[in-house]
Amino acid sequence: VKIICSHLGGALPMLTRRADDHVAWEAPDTPEPPSQAVHRLWFDTVSHCHEPALRCAIEAFGADRILLGTDFPYEDGETFVRAVEYVMHAADPGEAHAILDANAMALFHLG
Repeated sequence: VKIICSHLGGALPMLTRRADDHVAWEAPDTPEPPSQAVHRLWFDTVSHCHEPALRCAIEAFGADRILLGTDFPYEDGETFVRAVEYVMHAADPGEAHAILDANAMALFHLG
């Protein structure tokens, strides 16, 4: 099962360390820390073009776990262009290529 979390995982990029700190006493039989488990998830880029949020998600999960996302059908036109452009501004060229192209190809076995 492949799980794609919307909106950069919500607050998850900021709470992974807290989850690690609490898992020992809240769920002591958990086989791995949450900070490792999140690396099996995928995340879309919907953050309404907020570059710091995307940078945080890249730092927390790695650019290789992030996919281009939009809020279709609630937004259209220029918003779709911005959804791509903000990734190119917030990420370095290699990260942007992964997010905008390579990651989805790998996830869906299209290459």
